[in-house]
Amino acid sequence: MTRLGAVVLTGVLALAQVAHADPVHCQAQIVKKLATYVKVLLKGEEKCLDKENVGKLPGPCPDPTTALKIQTKAADAVSKIAAKCTMADLTALGYRTDCQYEPATQGAEGACAAMPVSSPTDVASCLLCWKAAEAAEFAAILYASHAEEVCGGGLGEDSPQCSDLDFATPLPDQRNLGDTAEEDCQAGIAKAGINYFVARDGLLAKCALAGGTQASCLADLTVQAKLVKAETKKQVLIQKKCGNRAPVPSPPFCCRTGTANQCTLATSRDDCTMNLGGQVQEGKTCAGGTCMPAGVQTVTWWSTCPETGAVLATRDDLTACVDASADQIAAELLCLQLRGNGGADWPCPAADGSPSGAFFARVAP
Repeated sequence: MTRLGAVVLTGVLALAQVAHADPVHCQAQIVKKLATYVKVLLKGEEKCLDKENVGKLPGPCPDPTTALKIQTKAADAVSKIAAKCTMADLTALGYRTDCQYEPATQGAEGACAAMPVSSPTDVASCLLCWKAAEAAEFAAILYASHAEEVCGGGLGEDSPQCSDLDFATPLPDQRNLGDTAEEDCQAGIAKAGINYFVARDGLLAKCALAGGTQASCLADLTVQAKLVKAETKKQVLIQKKCGNRAPVPSPPFCCRTGTANQCTLATSRDDCTMNLGGQVQEGKTCAGGTCMPAGVQTVTWWSTCPETGAVLATRDDLTACVDASADQIAAELLCLQLRGNGGADWPCPAADGSPSGAFFARVAP
């Protein structure tokens, strides 16, 4: 069962609504439970994909154990939100009377948009559906070599599990990276990105629940200091794990097929091992029949940032892409769950310049 399927199925839970309206506690419960759910989903994907990369799990991710944890957390979030919120609370807080937070007709987003909204259980399931699609998109960005796996196939509007990646070409090689320094870099990127995202989302949500707007929270000196601390941790971890590796969709390799460093040109790593009986040597090229160092160290990743379209050539570019993606997706999720004042207090991000346009901004509150 997919993550999205688990969220949709929770909508059948029969829960008694509380007898009195309490929008403040309802809002706090929504923010708390959605944040916990997204953290469990992202951390679960992280652990599973790291193990799959080095051959400790067969894939695809999430594995059955991780999927069960995610499904359990989704069901808990729906039940706890429904127990704290009435439809009157949700109306007062500005939530939609349908689930069309984006006029999507395909894939994961289309399934979310089509969900019914007639009870607090429905509203909670709807919100979790959108959160799951956005979180999966972020995981696919971080784990570039497993993006199609994370999204269940396609990366565009028709993706069955992800919100669409706006700039997904050229697609990085889809493969396990092995127990290598390149995989250490990939694991570091994911860990740093997820930790930063969770910290940013939590800090801004806490400020919002205390009455802050997006503008006032981002201007708050205490919030700023904590965001800088989270950003520094992210940069340090990526630098530590990746060194100066450059992001490249298809890093060079050499197919060693003879004694010493003799090699044969191969069309792919599978061609090397399965058809030519060779041994793949990463970071080298077959030149004149000999495996030679390729020069700059690389990591299998995007050469165009999927969220912004920026061209990526260096580790610093990669880090900036993780920044922009985390900031954009966190803003999208905050505007989804903080609907007060007609959406003016926590406005949705502007269009990113992609053909698909802005997320949520295309539908009136």
